[in-house]
Amino acid sequence: EAQYSDGVSNVANPALDGETITTYEFVADHRLSPETALRAALFRWTMNDLVTLGIDQASGLAQYQSGGAVDAEGMEVSVHHGWRNGARLRASLSVQDVSAAEAGHLANSPRVLGRFNLSTPLPWQGWRAGYEWRYDGRRGTVSGGDVGGAAVSNLRLSTQRLGAGTELAVDIRNLFDKRYSHPAADTNWQSAIEQDGRSLRLSLTVPF
Repeated sequence: EAQYSDGVSNVANPALDGETITTYEFVADHRLSPETALRAALFRWTMNDLVTLGIDQASGLAQYQSGGAVDAEGMEVSVHHGWRNGARLRASLSVQDVSAAEAGHLANSPRVLGRFNLSTPLPWQGWRAGYEWRYDGRRGTVSGGDVGGAAVSNLRLSTQRLGAGTELAVDIRNLFDKRYSHPAADTNWQSAIEQDGRSLRLSLTVPF
């Protein structure tokens, strides 16, 4: 980023400083049973000199510059459970606040995040099914508006019984065809970018 320049829209900044982060975390783990683990965490992060895209006063072109400090604090609770047949469940809920001294609550930083994952082996020749649910809370945009919270589901069928670590998988993303958007950057003309609807992907992964 310090050396990024194309001479047309961006200019380099050799004096650009690196980013630093100081983190404090308190984590408590408790095993409810041999199959079930519970975790709770409190955290506070202070990030200094975040690299942001600004304007070079000499040339008027875009330039990566060192920004101010950003503070993040919150808590997360998660649970993990495994069954003897190989099925697994993982779920978590996070509540957080991310803010900058000069800007208040940051854009594109949800206050609530939820995750739920369930996977289980199937009775068909090594196939496994997985379901994922993701929730991102309401997020602000750089224009001062916001995009609403959205819950998206994904489904995956996979097998590694093809030999030599090869995996065949079928993914259905956005299973219920949810309409939702992500906040855009200040370099986009629109304040929010609509995401894809339901999609199907077939993949074959071969290690080498």
